[in-house]
Amino acid sequence: MTFRTIFGAAVLLGGVGLGAAQAEIASHRAAYTLSLGQAKTSSGITSISGAMIIDWQESCEGWTLSQRMRFQLADGEGSAIDTDLIFSSWEASDGLGYRFTMRTVRDGELAEELRGRAELDGPDKGGKATFTIPAGTVMSLPAGTMFPTVHTLLLIERARAGEVTLSRVVFDGSDADGPLEVNAIIGPKVTPPKIDSPKIAPIANRPGWRVRMAFFKPSSNSGEPDYETGMLLLDNGVARDFTFEYSDFSIKAKLDRLEALPKPKC
Repeated sequence: MTFRTIFGAAVLLGGVGLGAAQAEIASHRAAYTLSLGQAKTSSGITSISGAMIIDWQESCEGWTLSQRMRFQLADGEGSAIDTDLIFSSWEASDGLGYRFTMRTVRDGELAEELRGRAELDGPDKGGKATFTIPAGTVMSLPAGTMFPTVHTLLLIERARAGEVTLSRVVFDGSDADGPLEVNAIIGPKVTPPKIDSPKIAPIANRPGWRVRMAFFKPSSNSGEPDYETGMLLLDNGVARDFTFEYSDFSIKAKLDRLEALPKPKC
């Protein structure tokens, strides 16, 4: 497994924004507890513990997204790896400009750092991503590439329209391999049980959809996704839960705290 792809899934699910549709989107800060879902014996994984925080806010010229995911993964021999993933991004309101920073720290040492910016030539057009870390790395983005905010907004709008699938290429800057093809399956609209807790803002009590997404590298010829993820995505962009699924284990993310954030005064 690669830890950045676990975090990449969270990035794709975390950001939504106002745009082409009249969606009611809630800026928010959410905290989740991470735990091991299922694991095959061959995985060697016996436990996962940690937390994830997503801070998404509308700004006057776009959207900002910051996320931190820290967890320990233990095996049957008692060994554990401590991983700290820190991500931040800014996406222009027209969906054509994007900046990103990603740091991966394992057992207190920097394992990977990514930083750069990306531009699209127009809606449904291609563009390029230019990395300052690692310096000199430039990659082409194919026609139809989306950044995370616009992609998640489109996912919500397709769900509202009753559509059951969505397939797009998405670039978020969390993976040095470039954009991913994201195939989503959208379930029927549901009204989840009400959460009555001072730790959870009322914005969690909205209808939504069970969504399952598979993430593929465009260069992959195996036909198998790098990973899959499922979540209960509300119609205001809040995710009530996540499940990150790999070939031999899964990670669950349970919502513990949720704070509604104010709109900017532009």
